[in-house]
Amino acid sequence: MEFGILGPLEVRHGDGHVTIGGTKQRRVVATLALNAGRVVTLSQLVDAVWDGEPPVTARKQVQNAVSALRRTPVGAALAAVGPGYVLRVPVEQVDAGRFERCLAEAHAARARHDLLRAAETLRAGLAIWRGPALAGVGGRTALTAAGQLEERRLSAVIAWAEISLELGSHGVVADELSAELDRYPLCEPLAGLLMLALYRAGRAAESLVCYQRIRHTIAEDLGVDPGPELQSQYHRILAADPALHHRSEALQRNYLPRDIGHFTGRLAELDRLMSIADSGGVTVIQAIDGMSGVGKTTIAVHAAHRFAGRFADGQLFIDLHGHTAGRDPLTAEEALDVLLRAVGVPDARIPKSLDERAAVWRGELAGRRVLLVLDNALNSAQVRPLLPGSASCAVMITSRRRLTGLNSAEVLSLDTLPPDDAVALFRAVAGPDRCEAEPTTVVEVVKLCGHLPLAISIAAARLRTRPQWTVSDLVERLADDHRRTRLLQSDDRGVTAAFSLSYQHLVDAEQRMFRLLGVHPGADIDVFAAAALAGLTVDEAENLLDALCDMHLLIPHLPGRYRLHDLVRDFARASVEAEEPAAQRSAALDRLLDYYLHVTQIATELDAPGRPRLGAGPRYRPTAVPRLTKTSEIRSWVNAEQANLLAIARLAAQRGAGDVGWQLPRNVGSLLYESGYLSASLDVFKIALAACGPETPPVVKSACLLDVSLMHKVLGQYRLALDFLNQGTANATHSGDRDGIARSLIHKADLSHLIGSFTDAVTYGTRSFEVYRDQADLWRAAVALTVIMDALSRLGRHREAIDTADRAALPLDGFANLRQASAVLSRRGTAHSGLGEHDSAIRLLHQSVDLARQGEDRRFEADYLHRLAEATRRSGQPHEALNHAREALAILHDIPDPVDLAETHNVLGAIHSDIHDYEVSLAHYRQTLEITATVEYRVAKAHAHSGVSGCLTALGHPGAQIHQQQALAIYAELGVPEADPLPDEAT
Repeated sequence: MEFGILGPLEVRHGDGHVTIGGTKQRRVVATLALNAGRVVTLSQLVDAVWDGEPPVTARKQVQNAVSALRRTPVGAALAAVGPGYVLRVPVEQVDAGRFERCLAEAHAARARHDLLRAAETLRAGLAIWRGPALAGVGGRTALTAAGQLEERRLSAVIAWAEISLELGSHGVVADELSAELDRYPLCEPLAGLLMLALYRAGRAAESLVCYQRIRHTIAEDLGVDPGPELQSQYHRILAADPALHHRSEALQRNYLPRDIGHFTGRLAELDRLMSIADSGGVTVIQAIDGMSGVGKTTIAVHAAHRFAGRFADGQLFIDLHGHTAGRDPLTAEEALDVLLRAVGVPDARIPKSLDERAAVWRGELAGRRVLLVLDNALNSAQVRPLLPGSASCAVMITSRRRLTGLNSAEVLSLDTLPPDDAVALFRAVAGPDRCEAEPTTVVEVVKLCGHLPLAISIAAARLRTRPQWTVSDLVERLADDHRRTRLLQSDDRGVTAAFSLSYQHLVDAEQRMFRLLGVHPGADIDVFAAAALAGLTVDEAENLLDALCDMHLLIPHLPGRYRLHDLVRDFARASVEAEEPAAQRSAALDRLLDYYLHVTQIATELDAPGRPRLGAGPRYRPTAVPRLTKTSEIRSWVNAEQANLLAIARLAAQRGAGDVGWQLPRNVGSLLYESGYLSASLDVFKIALAACGPETPPVVKSACLLDVSLMHKVLGQYRLALDFLNQGTANATHSGDRDGIARSLIHKADLSHLIGSFTDAVTYGTRSFEVYRDQADLWRAAVALTVIMDALSRLGRHREAIDTADRAALPLDGFANLRQASAVLSRRGTAHSGLGEHDSAIRLLHQSVDLARQGEDRRFEADYLHRLAEATRRSGQPHEALNHAREALAILHDIPDPVDLAETHNVLGAIHSDIHDYEVSLAHYRQTLEITATVEYRVAKAHAHSGVSGCLTALGHPGAQIHQQQALAIYAELGVPEADPLPDEAT
């Protein structure tokens, strides 16, 4: 959604306009847009609508206007916060914000003396304006803001004119400023710039007429003469003062290659390179490195052309052939011979030795303003003798290798193109007409090219020269790995050939590491996994990975983590297939799988200590593993490895090597579940189940079925959960798996609770509790106890829930892991809250939250926080309750759980209803109804219907009775006590 205030008020949503009806709504929207992202108080909105003379009902009318806006697309961005409202959109979604960003970028470019960029950016900012600011809105607030915006626009016009005159665009400035002077007829600086532009454009007479015009206007409106600066300008034009003429410098010795006609993007990188043009005091050396095909030479040549005029003594270019097929790199002596001849040194004066040539070279450049481009450098030793000594010179060096030996160089490492720039490059090469009908397909093409400029240019050229192809035809060919490799080759260049040149400069150990990375199935790799893959120590692996990074065959995209570009991965896979024997490839994959099995076992034993360990351990023991000694370290590792873990689980199941085929996916599924990746966890548990064959022990099959059931339950898919639970129970019963039977009982108890069969939940929970108590398994006995207590509290049997915990007499203080101790405490707190024993409830729930935080268990922390929020609300402390509920919601945004989300939105709805903020309350209850439309969690759905009914009644809206009837029907079906009194009844 976009808001326009630089002209008539305008709101756009998607491809259409949003109609904002009535003066009040328009002034409210305008005021909120002027303060996008900031809270505007109700008093400020009242003042904006009525100019300080509001009626008695002003606040109510503004609230009604806001309610009306909520029924439009604007409502999605409009939020009530504290004493007012806030328009929650990025500043860039308001045209005034985009205008201010242009002004800031232009100011920065001007400070760097990048006048062309500054002028272009100011022009783009001025183009955003559609007319007088806030036209038609009216009111003192809008008029004041409009005046301030017009002042900013006038400053931008003046800055653009000054820069454009400096660039020599006199005629353009003259044409543009004539209309601007009509808009600002008393602005003397604007008139002075227009007079100068007309004079320089050869229109001196018009310049003098312009002066007489503004002189007359000022005299008529203000009764004074123009200021001394404008008068002086007039007299200098009359006298044809030579100082008024624009001066430009002549250029000499431009040896730069032709600039590319379809250069796109790289604005930030070009800004960095512009520092060369502003060098002073020292020789500026800018080293540009990056993977092959990323456009190092292209950007260097383009940048050199842009600021060539600032190096009046010459612009020199030399290809050092550091990575050129069929050619040896130039030696420093050979390169100096070429450069000395380029600056006019005769043969007789060119010495034989390297040191003497370098000395003559530095002497020739002393005191000169020269730009030197050293392209395709091999290493630092090759370029070091070529560097000038004069502070007035600047050097750009391009290389595939990171030139760490040039201590004084500024380094610019080029990445692949951003998506929009990649699309623009493809369109420029292929021709825009070929792309118009399939814009989304073009996006897919550049993605398949890995956003690599070389690959994009070759693919686009293929399309341009094949008129019978569509963009979709190109996508089909590029989507095939083998065809893609052939397609991205041309007669004199290609992606594979480019990568091959880099690969050939690696030593044997580096080449082997690079090849083995091609068999890794994941998105990236850390040093521990790389060491296991190659069978090396961590230090050895890290040294090789760093060497590959220096050659830009590997990308260090996060601390300690590395990834291959998609096309480089294609090359690595082809290399490992061609050069690495099958037995060694297989051994590398076995080491990798055993590494992940080892690490995931360490993590799951800490993450879920009550989970039974099934299957044998790994055969290969890695030399080192990541530090995983506490929950936060496990969460960080799983977050970093998430995509890899999915790929590794699939690979383990495909290879089916012993227990690893199901054991590794089970470990991965458990870790993903604990970290909040619920859908991914379900996928991986299904992989583990599918990997179970006839030879798999029945206890394993039962465990895998129950894992899948658990995830369907967590995702709110209770019928599917029950199907897999019944299969798992039957399997465990048939095989005599007592642990599986007991685990099934816990799942049945929990599932019964979620679908609202609370009496069954108590029955199943009690049976599972007795089994685990007899086995002295305190961990899972505590799990069963929490299910029993939750179900009893739902049935209104709060005292019985507390008595059940007392009779269980579990020594929770002795748990090494704090999860179950905190879980039981939280249920005690919930029960005390149901009895109205608020002090005990809040104390116990605070303890459970503290224990969850000590154990770094954020998923359970969110559960206890919404319970604490409800208990605190019941005690009559709504504002403190609001803080707890918001904390829970913030956690659930990161670790979503549909049941906890529904409960938390219900609590927030009740709190806002208590403080009579019914609109916000209504929004939270409706969030719960959205969640429970797909999740069969009926008790929360009933509470939400009851809450909606109360809010609609309080707001005087229709429909309250229908929601209340739906709530009562669910309560009756579940056999539970009715919810709290409705908000209007409570007041």
